[in-house]
Amino acid sequence: MRDVARAVVPVACPGCGREDVRCCDACAAPWWEPVWRAEPDAARLDVHGRAALPVWVVATLVGSPHGMVSAWKDGGRRDLDGFFADASRRAGRQVAPHLAALGRTVRVVPAPARAASTRRRGVDLPLLLARAVSDGLEQGGVPARVHTALAIGAGEQRGGSAIDRWRGMRGAIRVTGSLTPGDPVLLIDDVVTTGATLAACSAALEERGSPVVGAVALAAVGRVAGEAARGLR
Repeated sequence: MRDVARAVVPVACPGCGREDVRCCDACAAPWWEPVWRAEPDAARLDVHGRAALPVWVVATLVGSPHGMVSAWKDGGRRDLDGFFADASRRAGRQVAPHLAALGRTVRVVPAPARAASTRRRGVDLPLLLARAVSDGLEQGGVPARVHTALAIGAGEQRGGSAIDRWRGMRGAIRVTGSLTPGDPVLLIDDVVTTGATLAACSAALEERGSPVVGAVALAAVGRVAGEAARGLR
């Protein structure tokens, strides 16, 4: 039946184009590497007078990881949902030791997805990742609960300059769910570019008394110092 299905709807690795495989071993390999810290490359997380928000990321958004994320987000490859959930679950286990000292349940909050994007894809991608990261934290001994506490309004817009998108994003994110003031929050997103989305989410939550202790994402655009940046710092 698998052969018949592939004859009707051909499948290929989204990272390299190899036919008849969902994802080849070579393109899957970057997603099994240790997570690394991406905030030095995210300019919008650099706020004067305070330490940058820690952002743990699985892969760099170049080469095959870029092709895989693009196919997953915008190419209708729902068969990759489980693959990226597994990668996020492993990331949660790796981040868990760095959150263990908090001594409170970590509230895992996905960045808000646009309603139109969720309808088109048939799944809320950040929420899917948040559930997986929460599972990983629990497996790592850190109590965690997922909360869909954020929504995105009409202010954010694609296109235009980076500063225009940042200004729009700052006014677009709002808190809609109830969180216990003082509970630590771990933000979840799929891709980090400038860090504007995470910065806006963090600002909105902290204004409501919810301290944001970090973020986890599948991929980020930049990377500092090549292999020297690998691993948890």
